[in-house]
Amino acid sequence: MKSVLGTRDCYGCGVCAASCSRNAISMQLNPSGFYEPDVNEQVCVHCGVCVEVCSFHSGRVAQDESFDAHCFAGWSRDGAVRKACSSGGIAFEIARFLLKEDYEAVVCRYNPGKRQTEHYLAKTEEELRLSIGSKYLQSFTCEGFSQLRRGHHYLVVGTPCQIDSIRRWVTRQKMDDRVLLIDFFCHGVPSRLMWDKYLCAIENKTGGMGQIGWRDKSSGWHDSWVMKDDGHYASKYSEGDLFYRMYLKNRCLAKPCYDNCKFKGLKSAADIRIGDLWGSQYSENEEGVSGIAGLTKKGVDLLNAMDGALHLEPSTAQIVCEAQMKKCPRRPLSYRYVMKSLHSKKTLEEIDRMAVLIEQVEAIPRRMRYYAFRFPRKVKEVLQERVFSVKP
Repeated sequence: MKSVLGTRDCYGCGVCAASCSRNAISMQLNPSGFYEPDVNEQVCVHCGVCVEVCSFHSGRVAQDESFDAHCFAGWSRDGAVRKACSSGGIAFEIARFLLKEDYEAVVCRYNPGKRQTEHYLAKTEEELRLSIGSKYLQSFTCEGFSQLRRGHHYLVVGTPCQIDSIRRWVTRQKMDDRVLLIDFFCHGVPSRLMWDKYLCAIENKTGGMGQIGWRDKSSGWHDSWVMKDDGHYASKYSEGDLFYRMYLKNRCLAKPCYDNCKFKGLKSAADIRIGDLWGSQYSENEEGVSGIAGLTKKGVDLLNAMDGALHLEPSTAQIVCEAQMKKCPRRPLSYRYVMKSLHSKKTLEEIDRMAVLIEQVEAIPRRMRYYAFRFPRKVKEVLQERVFSVKP
């Protein structure tokens, strides 16, 4: 927050805005293309709630460290759900199960009209289906998170930083027993500026983009990094899709993703953490397998109660986390160029070509780079010294 933290010190989770009873905080895209809070100082009464619920402001994860995680490999027993979802369909099945138990679900969808991902409240299975699939963008959360009310039961699914802040808020509201939280293994979020350039390039080819899917299993789960648009457009990472090249090479992630993510491994404030179970054990599986960690008793009890909907195989933390990021991604050498160029009129294809060249330099061993740049300068210095030292 401007008055307390400085807007650069922020995950952009939006819980500060959702929790503000005075509506003094709004979430705005900053010049780099990431959400951050904007505080109306004339309305703010400095009550401190926004800071109390802020995950970034806290130095620790709001986790029950006394509970030993129960890990599983799993998938939906419903073949259609498993096929439609990014991995094993666990989050959808949990949400569908809880809707029947008088819960409401705060989940994420893509809004093509606003060209953004956003959290929303789903009360029926039909509404829930809009949330199927991964969405590799930072979501606008204010409208969805602000739906949480005392006296109701909720499932909330989000990134680890979003869920950590939500945990702090529902604990403060004494709603812990009525809210179940799910997060996932997170790679980071890319700049909205990159997404806008990507859409511009695609729309020039197709004439428009409708509802978008980020993953597709038609070629198998391991080759499912595909961008699709209502069947009219499909572009695979394995064939050079520009969005995935920029995203998976970490060229334009949010600053906290590089510097301040404290949620790797099983460090989480959620009741359940999920993700693709990549790795050696399921390397031949092309239908999709979820890695699942029950991080609280409430989370484990729910998983055990869903035997009819979920196929679960006992696993270990080592296997579930095997192919997940173990630490914050490193900024590539191309990062500064990319972030600057996203503000220019350059196309994403032009930015990608230059980023590749810059990264080729980075791929040269550091010692070789040192001598490659140092040697010409040293030769010049020696020659100048000899020329000026010659007596007339």
